[in-house]
Amino acid sequence: MASKTTFWNYLKNNNIEIPIIQRDYAQGRLGKENLRKTFLGDLKKALDNEPPYKDSEMKLDFVYGSTENDRLNPLDGQQRLTTLWLLHWYIALRAGELNKDNCAILKKFTYETRISSREFCEKLCEPENFEKFNGNDIVGFITKQTWFYSAWKQDPTIQSMLRMLGGTKIADKKGEDIIDGIEELFVGTDDYINYWNKLTSDDSSIIFYHLPLQDFGLSDDLYIKMNARGKQLTSFENFKADLIGYVTKQSKDETSDESKRWKKLLDAKNGIPIKLDTDWTDIFWKNKSKDSKIDEIYFAFINRYFLQELICAKKEDNTDLYSAENLENENGSFRYLYGEKGDDSWLLYLGLTKYLLNDGKAIPLSLFTSFSNTLNSFKPDSSGCKFLGERSINTYFPTWIDTEFEYIPKYDEIGKITTLGQKERVVFLAISRYFEKGSFDNVSFKQWMRVVWNIVENSGIETISAMIGAMRLIDELSEGAHDIYKFLSNSHPQVKSNFAKDQVAEEIAKAKQILNGKTRPDGKTWEEIIIEAETYAFFKGAIRFLFTDGDGNVTDDSWRQFDTKLKNAKEYFDENGVKKKTSYRDEALLMKSLLANCDDFEHKIKNHFEFSNDYVRWRRILIADHWRRAVDTIMSKEVTTETTKDYVNNTKDVFIKNIIDDGLMDYVCNNMSGAWIRSTYHGYHAIWISGYPASQVVLNPILSKLQFEGKISYRNTEGRDSTIPNCRYYRCFEKNVDFKYKFNDKYYYFNWWGNPNETELDVYLTEDNWNDYKKRPNPTSDKDTDEDIYYCFRVTKDMESDPSKFTDALDELIKKLQIS
Repeated sequence: MASKTTFWNYLKNNNIEIPIIQRDYAQGRLGKENLRKTFLGDLKKALDNEPPYKDSEMKLDFVYGSTENDRLNPLDGQQRLTTLWLLHWYIALRAGELNKDNCAILKKFTYETRISSREFCEKLCEPENFEKFNGNDIVGFITKQTWFYSAWKQDPTIQSMLRMLGGTKIADKKGEDIIDGIEELFVGTDDYINYWNKLTSDDSSIIFYHLPLQDFGLSDDLYIKMNARGKQLTSFENFKADLIGYVTKQSKDETSDESKRWKKLLDAKNGIPIKLDTDWTDIFWKNKSKDSKIDEIYFAFINRYFLQELICAKKEDNTDLYSAENLENENGSFRYLYGEKGDDSWLLYLGLTKYLLNDGKAIPLSLFTSFSNTLNSFKPDSSGCKFLGERSINTYFPTWIDTEFEYIPKYDEIGKITTLGQKERVVFLAISRYFEKGSFDNVSFKQWMRVVWNIVENSGIETISAMIGAMRLIDELSEGAHDIYKFLSNSHPQVKSNFAKDQVAEEIAKAKQILNGKTRPDGKTWEEIIIEAETYAFFKGAIRFLFTDGDGNVTDDSWRQFDTKLKNAKEYFDENGVKKKTSYRDEALLMKSLLANCDDFEHKIKNHFEFSNDYVRWRRILIADHWRRAVDTIMSKEVTTETTKDYVNNTKDVFIKNIIDDGLMDYVCNNMSGAWIRSTYHGYHAIWISGYPASQVVLNPILSKLQFEGKISYRNTEGRDSTIPNCRYYRCFEKNVDFKYKFNDKYYYFNWWGNPNETELDVYLTEDNWNDYKKRPNPTSDKDTDEDIYYCFRVTKDMESDPSKFTDALDELIKKLQIS
């Protein structure tokens, strides 16, 4: 049977020889920096009596092997034993305990793998070789010694041992050195004697279990043959063994009231151990790789399940166990299960500690129960297991994506499996929760997943915190997964989560309408017509603008408007946004009608609104709270040229009226998608696209009024046309605009110059040859004032309210020119 022991006690009574069939020492390889950092860090925490090993032991699990004549040939545990040996050796050296007696014990550990590896270990155990070591750069000291042969640098095991001792200079993504060597780990420490006493004590805090191979009932030859073929335990196999061991331990705790329930999980026919290797394996076997590998996708599935349980873990009062901030920035289990930068397709098993979810203390019994229920009901590829849009469960199921496997040094593995984005993780939770709560039913599954997908699509799940919020909401809603319409109809306002409140409110309203039993004149059910609307164009489940009134209320009257609004929506939109120009509707007509019904330019349009006819912007507009009234108006009555004219004529805001009653919106919607209004050029509002300074439309109130009245006209600047068809405003290039003005039946040419500070604005009378830019008068800094040199004047604020003062100033310049 397995016996608990410390490394030092075991080595005093036995020899350990790594057999030649074993691979080289791998924990010291390049690419294993984070593994070394984690493992070494845990060893030091155990020695320092720090959490999670405060007043408890660090258990390094089982070391399997055959023992003969007090000599252990480990068949599993080689990596841990080598690291422990190096740790004991280094602490002995630094504590002044690397004497002949202790070296005699350390020499009982050796490698059969290569003669060089064996001799290197022996040289480390000769005290005289380290008499001149000053405590700094252990690797540099060793490799400079005469007894260290240069050929040893080619031995992979020796390379790894040196790397484990000294670490590397490899930095993490923050640019900080990864502490991945024993020497690095103990920098600044001078308490080596105390560490040595702890390591060699009978009650050392670092222990492992030795399990002789014969206790398995297997022959040495059988296991050796397996090893000779390169058969290594996968991360999943190690995890599975530890998981079963955990359940077994809990079942033996007679002090626990739940020990009987734990024992039930070990049932010979229906328990976790047999299920892991039979029924549940069959689920993953259908997605096996070409060479019949399934452990990776099996392990990825379980890790994703543990991640969602960690996120949804509750305290006794049913509040969240962890804050989103704690999970994202502090929780080690979350970082491990979530994967580096969200890539959870490769997870190396680093021990069961990462799976202790209850504040790092335990795996709750409820998790095993829910996990069993989920997999017992799971149907990843059943023909009925599809939901809205014929999305298959397999989309969210770990699968192989490489047909030609490649070597990946970082993980010592081959192949690659799919990973999940933020949205997909939420959907994965929804799917697993459905199966956890009961057996599969095609109708209830599609209804549940329709609601889930609507929430996911309309919640902006782009960040980790948003993903966590969405998961917790879906977890709450999953109580009604098998009758979600009834659950939603009866739940409001009992949904506690504040995530995606608007979309949840929409789903509640739609569920109530579906269940109200009212018939429709067209013979369709409300569920059918709602799904038809949800899947139309770019709506993706967010259709509250079709059944709410201008105040956002949901009433019988607002539902009676649904069919009219849906009909108009189909007339206005397609999958790209506003439909292209037709014989009876210009593309900008809908935009003009929307803006004409806006009641607050300052807060709804200026610096906030993006002018565009694409689906991204209109999707935002249709469900935005502050556009409810305008949207309700244009959706309730078909927009035509005549209705738009009515809207424009009734517009009370003069500024809005000015930008929608001519060709400006036609130009902007077709040529400046995504543009927005800001106060900038010439000190006035401009419709502006970030990154394109030559594509500004300046909303100059003085020039626009004069142009509208036919008193001025815009002209080209260096071959670029400033004019916009049927529009009073102009495109601005380099903050300047040229225009001509008629005085006494003759045209004169002017340049409105934008000074850099945009507060001192000057208008210059220019030479007749407008296109010759070099002949234009330009302000210079080496003269007194521009007014002393050029025919120009300063634009004042009173000219905005009374443009006649502006034309008077133009007249004065012309008269001065004529006099001169």
